Amino acid sequence: MTYDKPVVIQKQNQTTEEWETVLCLHARVNKTGGSQTFAADAEQFHARLNFDLRYCRALEKIRYQPQIYRLLYRKHHFQVIDYDDYQEQHKTVRIVGVLYE
Repeated sequence: MTYDKPVVIQKQNQTTEEWETVLCLHARVNKTGGSQTFAADAEQFHARLNFDLRYCRALEKIRYQPQIYRLLYRKHHFQVIDYDDYQEQHKTVRIVGVLYE
């Protein structure tokens, strides 16, 4: 497995509501699908990507509070919607992110 795409994980400061960089990692990135929404007669597509990362203890914090984290990938912001440490083996972690701007 090749982890060759640079990814930045940021956490939102609860006091200032500013985003702070927590980790700079490399991931294997793959499209997982997307979703469409219809609002005000405008169709919008939201890309959904899987970010596969090597496990590190700092990533585990995302598991319990995903709503305060986001990923930066290719100058785009991705909201964390899922965290999976497969069978808690602590080898790889899959984070699913949805594009938002």
